[in-house]
Amino acid sequence: MSQTQMTANADILNSLTGPRLAMLEASDLARRFSIETGPLRRGLEQVMARVENRVIERVLISRLKFALRQAGSLEAAELHIAEMRGGYESGALETLPSFMPRGMTARGGNQADQPKDHAAHLRQSSSNRPVILYVAGGGFIMPPSRKQKTMVQRLSEAVNCEILMVSHRLAPEHPFPAAPLDFAARYLDLLENGHRAENVFLAADTAGASIILGALQMLAEDGIDLPAGIVLFSPWCDLSLSGWSYITRSMSSQSPFRMETAAFCARLYLQDEPVTSPLASPVFADQSGWPPILIHTSENDLHFDDAIRMAENGQKHGCEVRINYWDSPRHHLERLSSEAAAQSFGEVNDFIHRHWQPGSV
Repeated sequence: MSQTQMTANADILNSLTGPRLAMLEASDLARRFSIETGPLRRGLEQVMARVENRVIERVLISRLKFALRQAGSLEAAELHIAEMRGGYESGALETLPSFMPRGMTARGGNQADQPKDHAAHLRQSSSNRPVILYVAGGGFIMPPSRKQKTMVQRLSEAVNCEILMVSHRLAPEHPFPAAPLDFAARYLDLLENGHRAENVFLAADTAGASIILGALQMLAEDGIDLPAGIVLFSPWCDLSLSGWSYITRSMSSQSPFRMETAAFCARLYLQDEPVTSPLASPVFADQSGWPPILIHTSENDLHFDDAIRMAENGQKHGCEVRINYWDSPRHHLERLSSEAAAQSFGEVNDFIHRHWQPGSV
């Protein structure tokens, strides 16, 4: 796609979202961040990001086509899924190189297998720090990648919090609502092991946002004390793909993801559940009574419109939702070390310690 076409797509999105963003910014609910660099460095960064996006896009589309070719044989499809998950988790099938963070090991299997005694370990910890329950996005069908585990380690160090990565059952073998049910169970485990809800934060990236916000609604329905706050990175909150950013970003090289891949993952996850179900697509939920939410995203992200709608709905329902967005050309910019990622983690640190209520765990 030519630079002229890319600029035209950006202009279309800006004309559709600009007034809405301006209203959120006027209410101090949205803020744009920009990393000041020289023109040469910025140009190089843009080129590298476009190349990275195209590599990821081509790899994802090729894997999607291969997966569809296996659809006629259940045995072949199951074998393909198992191989994909193993390679993704180990790093062998990552589209870009990464490394395993210190002190973390890959966990295999399609299980909600986070050990329950981890919650007890956190309870026995001598430090009185906030605890973050984190769900890494994988399109509902993949386990956390090594790059995501590395990112979570960097986040933990930046905000000085205990972070528990919560696994969940994976689609299509375990479709909705298995994942949010698994996450709700891990949250309840933490409370049963002595943690106060005011000491707990929820966090997720991409598809993980749908999971933890679905669980939040289940917990609220059961009258369970809700956490102190929620942090979302490039959240996928609309499985109906109704936002304009899904169209404009699919047409440009500014996002590595396209509507085809998103629709494929949503279909495997939802199966017979309506795409507008608030438990799966929280942009359609009533956010009354929800804890404060911090959303970090990029204006070039496929899910950018989801972030705007979550903030608008929060304003409507009396829920504090703030968007910090960057002019980064990368999806989920925190997964790679950069000035923007460090800036993002600094804002998360401020959010957590602003809403945390210290006390005995």
